[in-house]
Amino acid sequence: MNKQAVYITQAHILLAGLAATFWFVSKISSVDDTGSNRQETVQEKTIDAMSPSALKGKNLFMSKCASCHHPVREVVGPALMGFQERGPWSDKNKLYSWIRNPDEFMKNDAYTRGLKLKYGTVMQSFPNITTEEIDAIVNYLSPDPL
Repeated sequence: MNKQAVYITQAHILLAGLAATFWFVSKISSVDDTGSNRQETVQEKTIDAMSPSALKGKNLFMSKCASCHHPVREVVGPALMGFQERGPWSDKNKLYSWIRNPDEFMKNDAYTRGLKLKYGTVMQSFPNITTEEIDAIVNYLSPDPL
């Protein structure tokens, strides 16, 4: 192998190492003003740190929601972390109505009509989900569990 090829190979290894180091440092240093890590997701919570309700909520989220939603990034639908600060969801009764029958709820709610325009689809209905199950999912998605 000639010297030029060796230098090029070493340069590529060095650049890959620098890129990996930059990525790692950006992950551990992305702390906001409140001291919480923006990169930490609810999925990184350890099972030991979760309340029984949040653990149940995680299992429900994975079985009912995860095909279209992620806690911190948009997928088919919006990211769900912090959803209570958006739209009418601080009113739990509206949240329950939306989850159980999105089409009907959307008829009288401009925010959810906007979601349909943005994502091109409406969330499927979950008519048989219980209030306790919805609360468990909310608990799982909450940075400060109930």
